[in-house]
Amino acid sequence: MSRIAWRWQWPGHGAELLVAETVAHVLSAHRQRIWETERGGQLFVDPDDRRGLVLASATSPHPADRAGWAWLELDAKRCRQEIGQANARGWRLVGYWHTHPQVMPQISPMDVASFSAFATRHAVALPSPLAVIVGKPAHTRGIRAWSIRGGQPKEGQWAPA
Repeated sequence: MSRIAWRWQWPGHGAELLVAETVAHVLSAHRQRIWETERGGQLFVDPDDRRGLVLASATSPHPADRAGWAWLELDAKRCRQEIGQANARGWRLVGYWHTHPQVMPQISPMDVASFSAFATRHAVALPSPLAVIVGKPAHTRGIRAWSIRGGQPKEGQWAPA
């Protein structure tokens, strides 16, 4: 059982997501430098963790993904394989993460559209996906999370573990 690194809270929604240290490490290890392309992966929670809703896994970038400086397309085959492996562990898909070459990453209209389409593809299991965007700096505002509800992003508030 991985230790908790931090948490995101959505006041007014009564939601809190604990972030495992293993997830924090994956996100921090793949920051986008100015000359690099975007990268990303999928996010899975362990719904049976007794500590609450725990973000248990963030998959690493994959060589089959397609990307540019300001866009990313995760490889569909690898995504299906990762979902199958995670489901076998009892984990559930909640969204995906990607990088931005920004100091304080912002969710863009293109991101909202992409996450909304993602929610539509996974509508039965995923009514409001989690969008995590990793920026350049290694401080607490360098990784931010949004819950997409009804096509509208609601930013989570970072808090220490």
